[in-house]
Amino acid sequence: MSRRALVRGAALGVAAVGFSATAGAWVAEAAAAGPFDRVPRLDGELLLDTGSRAADSVDQGRIVARTPGAVLRPGSVDDVARMVRFCADRGIEVSARGRGHTTHGQSLTENGLVVEMRGLGRIHRVGPRGADVDGGVLWTELMTAAFARGLTPPVFTGYTDLTIAGTLAVGGASPGAGSTRGLQIDHVQELEIVTGRGEVLVCSDRRHADLFRAALGGLGQCGIIVRARLDLVPAQPSVRTYQFTYPTGDGAVGDLRTLTERGEVLGAYALWAPTGTSLVGQLLVSVPFTPGSPPDGRQLLRGLSQPPSAAAVTDLSHPDWVTQVNRQVARLEAALDYGRLVKPWFDVWLNSSTVDRFLRDVLTGLSPHDLAPGSTLLLIPAKRTGVDHPAFRGPRADATPWMYLFDILDNSAAPGPDPAFAADRLRRNAELYRRARAVGGSRYPIGALEFTKADWIAHYGDAWPAFRRAKNRFDPRNILNPGPGIF
Repeated sequence: MSRRALVRGAALGVAAVGFSATAGAWVAEAAAAGPFDRVPRLDGELLLDTGSRAADSVDQGRIVARTPGAVLRPGSVDDVARMVRFCADRGIEVSARGRGHTTHGQSLTENGLVVEMRGLGRIHRVGPRGADVDGGVLWTELMTAAFARGLTPPVFTGYTDLTIAGTLAVGGASPGAGSTRGLQIDHVQELEIVTGRGEVLVCSDRRHADLFRAALGGLGQCGIIVRARLDLVPAQPSVRTYQFTYPTGDGAVGDLRTLTERGEVLGAYALWAPTGTSLVGQLLVSVPFTPGSPPDGRQLLRGLSQPPSAAAVTDLSHPDWVTQVNRQVARLEAALDYGRLVKPWFDVWLNSSTVDRFLRDVLTGLSPHDLAPGSTLLLIPAKRTGVDHPAFRGPRADATPWMYLFDILDNSAAPGPDPAFAADRLRRNAELYRRARAVGGSRYPIGALEFTKADWIAHYGDAWPAFRRAKNRFDPRNILNPGPGIF
């Protein structure tokens, strides 16, 4: 069968029925003539239509484009396992995709198979012993189900319409929503994973522990997280946020450090945004409470560069507080067509002893003209919990248990491709990463940074041999999540 016939069949039909090794392409029902390997029976859909493939060809960054050959919308975990086995036998690459919110092609594959994780979206159990959820469940959905029972996940990302499997594959840091509790991967009891062999394994720190450690923060290199058992904690009904403003941008880092290392508030973070001709800083401090028993702001906010009375105070219900960034993103979408902007984000972990100097140098070198409307800089603390996550690479340890995630979440001024802008920001990111690495920093691999295999080996450091062994054991054909280019 000719390649033209295969392409014509893919355009006419949406369902794939097999793969032609001769043509190196998936086969649609409308073009199912000639020799090909028939795909296994599926509970969901395996799609070849142009729309489905195009939707999974770009991510949040809009810098890298790779068009998959087929898209799996699984109806079951068995679908994922069957198709991974099918692809492993034929050397076809497989990428798991949640909401596609990484920014440099991490969830993309050229001509391979994309597994849309939202197809696995069931919440199996929520209770005092924790949550049992599919990997495609959104954190917003879990929060809603848990809060109805007076519970909540301990740590949230800022934007919560992200899949649970997706954030567990990178780490899951919290801007203000649980920074004293570490990362999301610190609160995982058990995972169910489809390995690169197509095996379905349940793992924890006591069972298949090498797979468990390689999966949490492991960028999907050893398996696809299809189900997770997670910690839940009691949820207080309301959250009070204290917001300080720093017109010159100075002072926010020192005050954040004071609050963070004192450890008396649930979460605090700093942000900077272009406003007119200046880069204005803010410090946001979050304190859960029960109505009728409000927090003592004078005590909690003592010793800062501004008095407690300088803070703007906002009270939100727990659900509204958790989802506030989602609403901010919706406003950006309405105002700027945000989803189509190019986003060359920079994300790096720094230790407590170097964060002040690094931030001072970066902020001094930036002007409001360097950042388009919608851009934000974030500084997010997270406490090291002592849990062993070798696949997650934090900054070099220092005298405190705190590390800080610094993000430059910038974007292009107008929707649509902008190769010159992307290239300029990638050069900037490379230079900033070099400087961060020199002071013991590490990459948080959600952003846009060009990495070679040698860069990845240096990134993993002394954890590289064990990570490579896990890859060889659980994904021997090297088909899983090729986007980062690690192996």
